[in-house]
Amino acid sequence: MWRKRRFRQEAIAGYLFVAPNLIGFLVFQLIPIVAAVGLSFTAWDLINDPQWVGLANYRTLLKDPVFRLSLQKTFLFVIINVPLQSVLALIIAVLLNQNIRFQNLLRTLFIVPWVSMSVAVGLTWTWIFNSQFGIINQILQRLGMQRIPWLASQDWALPSVIAVNIWQYLGFHIIVFLTGLQLIPREVTEAAIVDGASAWTRFWRITIPLVSPILFYDLIVNMIGTFQIFDLPFAMTNGGPGNATRVYNLYLYQKGFQFLRMGEATAMAVILFLLIVATSVLFFRIIGRRINYDIT
Repeated sequence: MWRKRRFRQEAIAGYLFVAPNLIGFLVFQLIPIVAAVGLSFTAWDLINDPQWVGLANYRTLLKDPVFRLSLQKTFLFVIINVPLQSVLALIIAVLLNQNIRFQNLLRTLFIVPWVSMSVAVGLTWTWIFNSQFGIINQILQRLGMQRIPWLASQDWALPSVIAVNIWQYLGFHIIVFLTGLQLIPREVTEAAIVDGASAWTRFWRITIPLVSPILFYDLIVNMIGTFQIFDLPFAMTNGGPGNATRVYNLYLYQKGFQFLRMGEATAMAVILFLLIVATSVLFFRIIGRRINYDIT
């Protein structure tokens, strides 16, 4: 009897600890997701009441060439940004994990862009990329090269935005990898050095296998975040020139708040959610099983 009463007290205490997180999940995540799914089957202009239209919003999106183009731009953004950003962050993290001069200063310099407001970063780089008086074109001109219309050219606009995105969020991924690198037992690295293993061999045979769970986590987080990219394309180009940088979330925003087609916008949100879930599951199926989770 006493044990049952104690078990109930512990269970109640456990539920009380979990309750705030559960309530937060229901209020801020589950309910909005269910509401968005419901709104995706309606026509709503933010002024009049929503009207049920069934699958009409989804059919409209599938016939919309700009929707398909925004999806292509987003996939291209993910394919270029994720591997470049994660690999570059891993290399820099390995270097910063060594005993080098100004180590703390260098770490701070990489973190500053990440904690800066994306709109401010976007506007700053818009000025740097300016075709007439931007710093980069000034340097190119002094080197005897022609100016490049970085953000005014359909060929250069998306690569420019991707480059800025890599630069801004590189610090976050460096921190993630530094955390993983510091979990690697020093005895393993020291034993490899004693055996005569080169730095390159240690990197491929020790660092990569032992840090693979962190690498996998970083790739997943990076992929999910890149699928939702909005702020930099919005601040730097607003989707232009033409549709060169009109990524998915930017078009979603324009659908809902510029064209007042909130039903189609929520349908886009549902499609994006399903796309991220499907891609993540596929990622786990293909790569997740090959990860080495033993760092001892």
